Amino acid sequence: MSSIKILIISTYFPPMPSVASLRVYSFAKYWARMGNDVTVLTTNKVKQSDYDFNLPHDFFRVLEIPYVSIANETYRILKRFRVRIQDQPLNNLERDCTSIDTANMFLKLKPLINKLRTKYGLFTTARIPDDNDTWIWPAVNEGRKLLNSNKFDWIFSSYGPPASHIVAGILSKRYKIKWVADYRDLWIEGHIYPGIWPFTILEKRLEAKYVGNYADMLTTVSMPLAKTLKSKFSMPVHVIQNGYDEEDYIKTPPPYFKHAKKRIVYTGTIYAGKQDPSPLFAAIALLVKNGNIPKNRLYDFEILFFGSPKDWLNSLIHKYKVEPWVKQMGSVSRDDVLSITKESDMLLFLEWEDKLMDGILTSKIFEYFATRKPILGVGSTENTSSGALMIKAGVGIAVGHDIQKIASIIENFLNSNKIAFQIHPNDKIINMFTRKKQAEKLLHLMR
Repeated sequence: MSSIKILIISTYFPPMPSVASLRVYSFAKYWARMGNDVTVLTTNKVKQSDYDFNLPHDFFRVLEIPYVSIANETYRILKRFRVRIQDQPLNNLERDCTSIDTANMFLKLKPLINKLRTKYGLFTTARIPDDNDTWIWPAVNEGRKLLNSNKFDWIFSSYGPPASHIVAGILSKRYKIKWVADYRDLWIEGHIYPGIWPFTILEKRLEAKYVGNYADMLTTVSMPLAKTLKSKFSMPVHVIQNGYDEEDYIKTPPPYFKHAKKRIVYTGTIYAGKQDPSPLFAAIALLVKNGNIPKNRLYDFEILFFGSPKDWLNSLIHKYKVEPWVKQMGSVSRDDVLSITKESDMLLFLEWEDKLMDGILTSKIFEYFATRKPILGVGSTENTSSGALMIKAGVGIAVGHDIQKIASIIENFLNSNKIAFQIHPNDKIINMFTRKKQAEKLLHLMR
């Protein structure tokens, strides 16, 4: 087939340490390897942490566009008043100031700012206003320079943040270029953040103006999300699943754990009120109370959560008195995640506790599939999208909220030398969800 020229517009892109950035990166990588000319327009990347993704992109072009970061400017001004901010400024604040009044003013504002972020999604790359809003016009200007001297066949943009679709819409309109608007999550109907009035009015108008009028094709990650988009827009909507990159699982990573234990592991973000590990904790507490497991076996067992630590999760661990076995381990590098999942005995998947959003299939479940390890689906049932899929793939068990069933699985897991439950990986199903196949599917639709 003949090659095509694609302009990708997305603020989410490596080295940003986010699984969402891997979706966009994989499209760029595989489209370029298939002989297409790919250019990525993204924000300028500054080192965020020791966990930044260091991924090659010498086979396609990346243009990082500088912009004025509202967050960075705010932090700079605060530092002038000798308010010292470390790591995640809104969560880890230390006072070191001569002006107590200034510090007190900020500390009074902090709960409000946190509420706007965590409850409504402001400045989280999900809703407007967002730090990336100031990137829109620098990106449009750079895009115009690029398109004035180059002919592209397609623009591909990925939400969130909204800025990516807005930039793509402006350029698509101006240069009459076909546009794929990708929704990793829904914007207006987002399942995590509802936004806040009056910005929600502006967001609806912007989505209708740009996506509604100028997008030629929409893509999203599941059928339920596709159904929502089809109810709003007239252009074709296709499901391009999240997935895993099989190249990550070919190599043998160095060992992560120093001591041999039976381990259940969760990797990635866990959302309060959306994912609930309580049934698992209750099952452990029940086993301890009933003395079903010899102590020497019980203390050779642990449940580990890798990702940004959550206070609410600590409270839950304390509530069920499972501190000896359940621990939050903090964030780790991408390479470490691959090592951890490969070395674990069982992987924990937590279903979304929102019936309106059945069909949210994150990259996590597909990356779990790639390990061919047993998956314990808490909150998942045979009737949920994730539960049905892990059963079909032959690698998981969907236990819902059945504490007795979970306890039985854990007891069997600890009292025998066998795995907790039998798995029969269905490679035909699992291989459907490689990122390469998803990139091929979308490229075929574009051609």
